[in-house]
Amino acid sequence: MAYLDAPRRRRSSNRGWAVAAALLWIIAVALAVFYLWDVRTDASAAGSRPSTSDTAATSPATLDGEKRPVAAVSSVPAAYTASSAAATTTEAPITTAAPTTAAAPTTTTTEPPSLFVAAGGDVLADRRVGTFMDKNGGEAVFTHVRPLLETAHLAFINLEGPISDKGTRATWKEYTFRGRPAMIDGLVSAGIDVVSLANNHSNDYGASALLDTIARLDEAGVHQAGAGADAAAASAPALLLTPAGTVAVLAFTDIIPGGFTAGSGTPGVNATTPSRKKLLADVAAANRKADYVIVSFHWGKEYEPRANYEQRKLAHRVVDAGADLVIGHHPHVIQGLELYRNRLIAYSLGDFVWDHYSVETGETFVLRVRAPRAGPPSAEMVPVYLDESTGVPKPVTGKHAASILSRLARLSSDLGVELMVSGDRAFFNTTEDTE
Repeated sequence: MAYLDAPRRRRSSNRGWAVAAALLWIIAVALAVFYLWDVRTDASAAGSRPSTSDTAATSPATLDGEKRPVAAVSSVPAAYTASSAAATTTEAPITTAAPTTAAAPTTTTTEPPSLFVAAGGDVLADRRVGTFMDKNGGEAVFTHVRPLLETAHLAFINLEGPISDKGTRATWKEYTFRGRPAMIDGLVSAGIDVVSLANNHSNDYGASALLDTIARLDEAGVHQAGAGADAAAASAPALLLTPAGTVAVLAFTDIIPGGFTAGSGTPGVNATTPSRKKLLADVAAANRKADYVIVSFHWGKEYEPRANYEQRKLAHRVVDAGADLVIGHHPHVIQGLELYRNRLIAYSLGDFVWDHYSVETGETFVLRVRAPRAGPPSAEMVPVYLDESTGVPKPVTGKHAASILSRLARLSSDLGVELMVSGDRAFFNTTEDTE
């Protein structure tokens, strides 16, 4: 019995090993099949996937659910470096618009206009002119000439004598004037911007009348030059701001009655001196402060139509020192115009508001000058005649205008300036009206 049982156990053990081997074989086959299937799938996928270049050349790219065209990429020669190939194959070329050159910022330089000055001669506010103002007011004096003055950047006259009701008359003088305060209204209404007080009548009624005149002018907004509470004030320029720039106006008198000159603590006028040193220094100093310098002189000989040697010499020296325009008065008649170093010199404008006794002293003109920063000025001269009894100025036409202008042209020609007379006006360096 023991013998028979032993083989049966060996057969059972063999059967167990067979089953285990079968299971291992099945597992191995399954793994092999799975491996082969995965490899086949990868190969199939790899074979069906298009190349990058083919896709780029033929297929649209999809972005945000929307198809966008993609530019084709050309083949890259093997000779290219890796960096070149990368730059060429990894980015589609970008089409850009032609470069636009931004316009450079434009700097606009606006040249200031030429200085436009309108000037008249001596203005009296006493005697029969005063009587006229008593009846008609100060504004009526300038009614006819106002349009010639008010349009200028700067309008100028010489105010001959104080405008006041104060002071004591200088009895030692043959002629003394003290004008009606109503003249202030006339100056303002006519657009007069600055007056010269440097003359031989400003101190006719003493310091109190002179200082009262300055105070009245200040209150009315009319600038003055050529007189003051002391020498420093009398010699100081009037400074005005105009569309053409800053203008300094200096006024001097070469006609000097005794006791009229301003002192260190004494009111008076700004007198010239024989050496001219301080005068020229004042002009040079004003030239450093302002864009334009106008110098006014009360000078020359009464009723003499031609400027004398001393006038011309002094005028040239102040131009050399920096003056842009020189305006003269006192002779009571007109004198010629001169051009020196491209600067205009009007030696005498004659009277502008004055009662008179002769035709020549009643004939005058309004000088209208346009002075650029550089180069010669242009000028227009408008003939005016003063009423014999009232001294009120009024422009004239026809034969009377021709008489005044032909005389002015002749006197100017003697000084080297040729005026062109056209109609009822005379012109220098222009043929157009300056309005």
